[in-house]
Amino acid sequence: MALGIIALSGWALLPYVTYRIAPSAFVNAELMRVTAPFAGQLSPDLPRKGEYFQRTRLVPLVETHSPDRRHLMDLDQQLAVSTKRAELARRQLDEIAELDRKLRERSEDYRSGVVARLSHEIGETEAEKGGCLAEARQRNDVAGRMERLVKLGISSQIRSAEAQASQEATATRCQMAEERLQRLKTELESAEKGIYLRGDANDVPSSQQQRERLVLRRQELETDLLQNCSRSAQLATEIAEERARLERLGHYDLSLPAAHVVWSVAASPGSMVIEGQSVFDFADCEHRFIVAELPERDFEKIKAGDAAAVRLLGSREWKTGQVRQTRGSAAYADDRLLAARVPRPDPGSITVEISLPRDETSADRSGFCDIGRQAEVRFERPATGLLQLISGQLKWLTAGLALDQPFL
Repeated sequence: MALGIIALSGWALLPYVTYRIAPSAFVNAELMRVTAPFAGQLSPDLPRKGEYFQRTRLVPLVETHSPDRRHLMDLDQQLAVSTKRAELARRQLDEIAELDRKLRERSEDYRSGVVARLSHEIGETEAEKGGCLAEARQRNDVAGRMERLVKLGISSQIRSAEAQASQEATATRCQMAEERLQRLKTELESAEKGIYLRGDANDVPSSQQQRERLVLRRQELETDLLQNCSRSAQLATEIAEERARLERLGHYDLSLPAAHVVWSVAASPGSMVIEGQSVFDFADCEHRFIVAELPERDFEKIKAGDAAAVRLLGSREWKTGQVRQTRGSAAYADDRLLAARVPRPDPGSITVEISLPRDETSADRSGFCDIGRQAEVRFERPATGLLQLISGQLKWLTAGLALDQPFL
């Protein structure tokens, strides 16, 4: 019996010798808060508090009955104005094209008329030149005869001078006809190219000048048409996006994540909510962790990534967790949104977070995924020197007690 009492005492003392045991530990998890994306009425089919989602599910969250459509109406009005301006510019371009066609025909008719007139004038000048050359030859013959008669004494010197004067006058008219003929040919060549050299006319007719002004106006209208068409396309895209946004604002469907539990509900199903109002909170059951408190002298002995043995109170199953982080007592309070309140550590203590292995079956069976449940956490001590000897002896006594049990 004495050996049994000693072995029982050693069995009770063994964990404190071989492990660092946290005096306080509990299960915690981060929360995901869902708020109303816009003002409206909540769906009557909202999830209830404590409901666990094994897989992702899509549920209606909120509906609106009077969305603000002022921006859409303004965009529609701008699109109508841009479309009307584009249609007006297009009609003006068509009218300018028709007027340009008529002016082009008029210019072509004018050019053809000028060319034909110059051709006739050239013909008249050539005929006049031919008659003048014939008269000049006759005047030369008469002047030669009169000169011979003067030498014979038959005619007077005055008659001979008059014949020579007539000859020179005729030669001058022939020269003028030749120069006029060259001038008309030059005008004809220019007229065939669309340039008119008459003294009382410009280089081009008024119809051609009007066509050139129409070109400038057409360029302005084409620029205006391009801008309005581009603006209309942009407005059509914005209207489509605005309609899609209003459609989304008409109702909002929430994707409920898997492995989460409804932790709290802040609004009643079917009630009216405003934009940004909290609706409910989800607790992440897949990434639960243990919050343990240890003496601050163990700060250097507990590192991120170290293994820890975890057992929930009331359960016989031990699980292996991993240290996530360690914070001292003077650190600021944790500002994360957590399901369980983390008390500020006492002076001389540290807070250690240990991640739990994923166990969806256990989380599904337990209420609220065991969040807030007390736990036992052990950190294994390095077995060296005297500690190794005492641990070995205690384990030997514990084994001996197990062998003596049938005889008791």
